[in-house]
Amino acid sequence: MTSSIADDLPPQVTSLEEIYPENVVPFQRKRYAKLKKAFVEKYGVEPQFYARSPGRVNLIGEHIDYEGYSVLPMAVDRDIVTAVAVTDTTPAHITLANIASEKFPTREFHHEAEGAVTIDSKVHEWSNYFKCGYKGIFEDLQLNEARSFVAMVDGTVPGGAGVSSSSALVCCAALATLTANDGKLTKGELVKTAIRSERYAGLESGGMDQSISIMAPKGSPLIIHFHPSLTADPVTIPPPPSPTDKPVFVVANTLVTADKHVTAPIHYNLRVIECRLASLVLCKELNLPPVETLREVQEKWMQKEGLDVLEGREIEALQAFGLEVRDSLVKEGGYTLEDV
Repeated sequence: MTSSIADDLPPQVTSLEEIYPENVVPFQRKRYAKLKKAFVEKYGVEPQFYARSPGRVNLIGEHIDYEGYSVLPMAVDRDIVTAVAVTDTTPAHITLANIASEKFPTREFHHEAEGAVTIDSKVHEWSNYFKCGYKGIFEDLQLNEARSFVAMVDGTVPGGAGVSSSSALVCCAALATLTANDGKLTKGELVKTAIRSERYAGLESGGMDQSISIMAPKGSPLIIHFHPSLTADPVTIPPPPSPTDKPVFVVANTLVTADKHVTAPIHYNLRVIECRLASLVLCKELNLPPVETLREVQEKWMQKEGLDVLEGREIEALQAFGLEVRDSLVKEGGYTLEDV
């Protein structure tokens, strides 16, 4: 890790003003009060702390994070908040509730000695994403003992709207579990935990969603690099010449639901596999050692050709080569599994 953001510990704050834009603080104050009241009514105790992870929008870089390329997302004020209280129950037992209890019923699970908790990725269940974060923390910290806790989730990130509601829940669960068990991870380490553990829910995530949810600075987009290692830098928007020229990002919800976890086998995960196959094919045609991502293919090829940057002539040559490879792979009647 070379980025100061990735090397920092997750922040602990004592006021909503430290997190949210001024114009939404009144709404958030009522929201947290409502969550606290519901928590007390269900568990009979007050929350000891709240964990929070925001959703995100992506400005530049679609479907390239899992290929090792950089992305430019920013966090939004829609988020997942989890109220938590540690209990003395033994063996370790987790009670997980949701303020929207009719849609997301209460779940309970015990800490298992091996693997922390069992997750069935074939079942599309809201608590699976919490379990992912929980499981990832115990695997990475290698804790011998687990603490019991009760938790209640409140989310304002619309599900299936492309703003990373599931990743925000995984990140929030990981942060809540880490805090409840007095663990310490840097933001970068927590990002890696969340990326890896969300795959237990059945999605081959690339890492952008978890990175911005955990490392997002207030009031700034973040350029995130995955190669050669995870680094992140805030992108400062220049001040406007006058208040009326202030830049504005309009984030609109089309109300079209696209749950990538549900459709992963035929959409998102399939695209990841297709890109990995493309990388292997290119490596074979370019006489390169096999690698998994297109970014690595590019890097290996540039090293072989003695290039520091890709410019006009080299880009045109590489594009022409790509077309030749594509045409050479065309086979009448398609390929059988044995052919592949």
